[in-house]
Amino acid sequence: MKKLLLILVVALSLTACAPAKQYTFTWLAPKGAPAVSLIPIFQSDLNDSIELVDGTDVISAALIQGDKDLIVAPINLGSKLIQSGDANYKLLAVVTWGNLYIVKDEAVPFTDTMDLAMFGSKAVPELVLNKVSDTLSFTFTKVPFNSVADVKGQLVAKTYALGLLAEPVATATIAAAKAQGTTLSVVADLQAAWKTNTGFDNYPQAAIFVKADLNAAQIKQIKERITLMVDYIASVDADKTVVETDISTLTPEALGVPSAAIVKLTWDRLNVDVQYASNKKDEIDAFLTLFSLTLDSDNIISK
Repeated sequence: MKKLLLILVVALSLTACAPAKQYTFTWLAPKGAPAVSLIPIFQSDLNDSIELVDGTDVISAALIQGDKDLIVAPINLGSKLIQSGDANYKLLAVVTWGNLYIVKDEAVPFTDTMDLAMFGSKAVPELVLNKVSDTLSFTFTKVPFNSVADVKGQLVAKTYALGLLAEPVATATIAAAKAQGTTLSVVADLQAAWKTNTGFDNYPQAAIFVKADLNAAQIKQIKERITLMVDYIASVDADKTVVETDISTLTPEALGVPSAAIVKLTWDRLNVDVQYASNKKDEIDAFLTLFSLTLDSDNIISK
């Protein structure tokens, strides 16, 4: 009996000392600012698989198919698919917040009927613009274009003097126009207008959605990755050359940003800020109201 007990104690000791299983995860995310938030995951030795894509069609399909462990998606898109029962995911964290700005050719005076070249018709840019337009000091007529790059082209070509842009494209556009002898400047910060309108500092954009059937140990290790992301953002806030160096290494093309220097220059307006969704429920609710959406607490993973 004593021998049996000894064997049992040794077995339990070995079990207690065994390292926890280390999981790897598959990610899907859009290029641009959301990809910047994932830099510390790219740089880690975690061996996660990260796929970056252009546009939201692939992301929408992936949310429905459920093949990826983690998907970074527009929060309204993910919430809509969850609410309709088409996506078996839960919301974990917001990684980027609003970064929309209106720029104008300084040589062209404001008029009551000024045309605004804009992107995102019937999507986030237009809905946010509609929400805050009453708080702006000027009026305009919206002229939609297919993409933010198209708006950039219209402004640089001086076809339009007023345009809605997102960072870092806004700063890249100002620089490109300057090279052509045109001075553009920011005349409206839609995030500041959002705060005036709603009382919230900003509105959520890209967010991390996690497969709903992952186990507790997997969720714990995913949260450790969130900590890496939070710490990385803090390091860039303290020294913006960090993100410039890292983007140069990973390449702007791979991440889908104009350049490392532009991201460094626009960091404070890019609004990459990783926050647990459970801590920002009110801000999320206020934004989702634009889409007549709600996301129950059951569909949000607690911190």
